[in-house]
Amino acid sequence: MDTLYYSPGSCSLIVHCLLEEMGAPFEAKRVDLSKGEHRAADYRAINPKGKVPALLTPHGPLTECMAIVEHVCDRAGDGKYLAAPGSWRRAKTLEQMATLATEVHPLFNRFFHADDFSDDTAVQGDVKSHATGKLVAYFRGEDERLGGRTYWSGEALTAADFYFMVVARWGRWLEPNVLRMKNIERFFTRMTERPAVQRALAREGIKAFG
Repeated sequence: MDTLYYSPGSCSLIVHCLLEEMGAPFEAKRVDLSKGEHRAADYRAINPKGKVPALLTPHGPLTECMAIVEHVCDRAGDGKYLAAPGSWRRAKTLEQMATLATEVHPLFNRFFHADDFSDDTAVQGDVKSHATGKLVAYFRGEDERLGGRTYWSGEALTAADFYFMVVARWGRWLEPNVLRMKNIERFFTRMTERPAVQRALAREGIKAFG
């Protein structure tokens, strides 16, 4: 059985929701970042990078959200959330997730952790301000594109929708609140009403809009 190491509301929530969706048995263990548990020797033995998520499998540990998502989706074998290798649909889903992982997620790093980029408080302010502007512009564009679509990824639910759901939730700290953008709110509500997502949120002790 797999063990998911997570921090509430972080990108590990993507994996948490997908594991719940698939119904496979797994154990979930919280890593308390505020207490520095991600830097402890026992956790670094699982993930030397000291980050979440990490998935401890019978084959060994697996890290990096996209790698874990691909692994758990492929292992399910039904192509429901990530289409078969070599298919165009799979390539487009991976493209969507890669955009979130390499373009949007790093902007949130600058928004939440500007002090990682400079010791100068003035520079930190500039870093956060620049990230805020780019994030707001991005989400406004996505809100417009979501009009008339069932899911962010298209008409069929894919793994990319869980990724977008989680980064949109981070956007509640922006001004305007991303979760109150008309089409994103509709999408986010649909996603968080899913029983699997509700189970993951409850286990992590967090609320969808909170």
